[in-house]
Amino acid sequence: MMKLNRGRFQRLLATLFTLPILLTTLQQGVVAAAGHEAAAIQSNQSTQLTNVVVSGQPLNSKTKPILINGKLMVPLKPFADAVGATYQWDVKKKLVMLKKWAEPVQLKERSRKDQQQLTYEVLDKELYIPLRDVSLELGYTLEKTNTQIRVQPPIYGEIKEQIYEGDLVTAREALIRLDRRSVHPFIEAHFPNTELLSSVYMFPQGEALRYFTVNGDVLSLIEVKDGFPIVTYQGYVGPPFDKQFTMEYDPLELFLNNKAKNQWGTYPKLNKPLIYEFTTGWGDSSTTFYGRITTDHKEELLGTAGDPVTGLPANAKQIMKTFKLPWESRTDAQQVLE
Repeated sequence: MMKLNRGRFQRLLATLFTLPILLTTLQQGVVAAAGHEAAAIQSNQSTQLTNVVVSGQPLNSKTKPILINGKLMVPLKPFADAVGATYQWDVKKKLVMLKKWAEPVQLKERSRKDQQQLTYEVLDKELYIPLRDVSLELGYTLEKTNTQIRVQPPIYGEIKEQIYEGDLVTAREALIRLDRRSVHPFIEAHFPNTELLSSVYMFPQGEALRYFTVNGDVLSLIEVKDGFPIVTYQGYVGPPFDKQFTMEYDPLELFLNNKAKNQWGTYPKLNKPLIYEFTTGWGDSSTTFYGRITTDHKEELLGTAGDPVTGLPANAKQIMKTFKLPWESRTDAQQVLE
């Protein structure tokens, strides 16, 4: 195996930022508009509306959805229960706070003065919220058929099968394509004033349901939870880019020895090697490095691709093609699909 140039690796890792990750395509249904004054009529027609299905399960509610001002409104409590969110209703302030992630979704009682904000409606002592607007705020997608409106997390259908049941190659590629959400506020990343396009991914050996990535000077751990790729740990592993970089600053060593700054979340136990892939450069003039970080904090460069191309070990071609070590097999729990 080839020994990775330590100084070069540190300089590259400290200036990496992730490329935008492909967002899941949203398909929306359009419902006919109606005035607020016709709410009672709309309520009587609610049995004719499309059924709402959240993460594969029908919305459990005795109260049917209704149309108000062209928006399909659903009862708050059943929806919150279905997506695993909590909520608070401040009657005096006429404010609803729906919380699943770090930033709660805020809804105010509908007012003719402000038509842009998220609003709720109270009818017959039942509190209703706009299904589409709130679902999108929480990161879900919507699909409309002739009989259903399906509210889905990013990981569902074919991509769910790829991530949970696929081999390492298929699962890793599918996971890094997804956008990610945070269970805590994101740490502000600092970016260099450069046109450098770079990305870095590090998967624990044998795993596909979690990975590390670097965004600017912030390293994050992304894990699959509740149908979402969730950021569960972050920390600064490099100096802010408005300061001069010095080679004495060792971002990789800070991470491996649990000395990253401003950490939140649970520091992951590193009891297995990390398989890394990182790309740096400008357009066609870029280089991708493949290798392994061992449990005793040593880096092993296993191959490079791009410009320039270095000599490759016999197994490097397979690593570059699949982002998988030749001897590596999947060991993380592959959950049974419902």
